[in-house]
Amino acid sequence: MVAAAAGLFGRRGVEGTSFTDIVRESGAPRGSIYYYFPAGKPQLLADAVRWTTDAVLAYQRTCRARTPDGVVHHFVRFFRRSLEISACRAGCPLAAVAIGSYAPVEVLRGSVRPGFRAWAALLTDQLRSAGLRPRRAQSVATTTLASVEGALILARAEGSIRPLDAVDRALRELAGTGRPRR
Repeated sequence: MVAAAAGLFGRRGVEGTSFTDIVRESGAPRGSIYYYFPAGKPQLLADAVRWTTDAVLAYQRTCRARTPDGVVHHFVRFFRRSLEISACRAGCPLAAVAIGSYAPVEVLRGSVRPGFRAWAALLTDQLRSAGLRPRRAQSVATTTLASVEGALILARAEGSIRPLDAVDRALRELAGTGRPRR
């Protein structure tokens, strides 16, 4: 149910996703959603954000790149696959929760913020290991997160992976050279 919720939140947003949708998508019995999430949608939101955070971290930890541009490319590839599988309808559940009007402040502070921070911290560490100085690694990590989130929005609007591919190329250049090429 949590994985189904995360996917639906990413595609439809928080307000556009009901418990009925989650039950239908997951194939779980209707009563089980109330059993496992007695605190309702805020609890499910927090669990979906944690699940997504953990999935991205697990994937990124498989990165074997030895160069900063390889680290960035590996991160972007996770989201590219998601777009490919969903025919460019997927979005990021963390972003959906962060920008949705439904999410209570405690969900944002309790799971979304730490989720984004965990992604940035791992990217920063990997970029440092690949040779970037600490401040630069942190800057490239933050730029990567912001750029990927924006590219997901553009890819959905365009119905095409091209915006994410363009961001991937620009980020790889930035990570590898310190500035985009003209």
